[in-house]
Amino acid sequence: MSDVSEGTVPPRDDSTGDGEPTEDDGDPSGADRGAVRTALAEIRTDTRARWAALAAGAAAGLAAAWVHWYGFLLGGALVGLASRDLKRGLLAGVGFGLLAWAVFAGLVASAGGLGAYLGMGRLLYLSVGIPVGLSALGSLARGVV
Repeated sequence: MSDVSEGTVPPRDDSTGDGEPTEDDGDPSGADRGAVRTALAEIRTDTRARWAALAAGAAAGLAAAWVHWYGFLLGGALVGLASRDLKRGLLAGVGFGLLAWAVFAGLVASAGGLGAYLGMGRLLYLSVGIPVGLSALGSLARGVV
């Protein structure tokens, strides 16, 4: 029979024996999260690095959106994470969504169907709203990290 009664937390295994928790004792990804936060902080404070991260995030998001609509979420999250604060991250996400829609409209125009596309009414609004809305949703990741 165990000496630990119900409702109590058993003592943590201290693998080093010095009484201090180690990275292996608790959250194994804690050190990784700290490194990611440090890297993001450096990117957000350096103007050149931030613009490069925004461009790379937009390119990666557009490439992902080419194969699946999850790319709107990914692109919005990537441009949002590179932004200085949540407000700018949200604006970057909306901007990425508008860029994605503009690329789509450009592809439709290059195929000669822009006139018919613009005359589609509600489907036109839906095709604008999906990339903008999903990218804005993805950019809210800035509020978490």
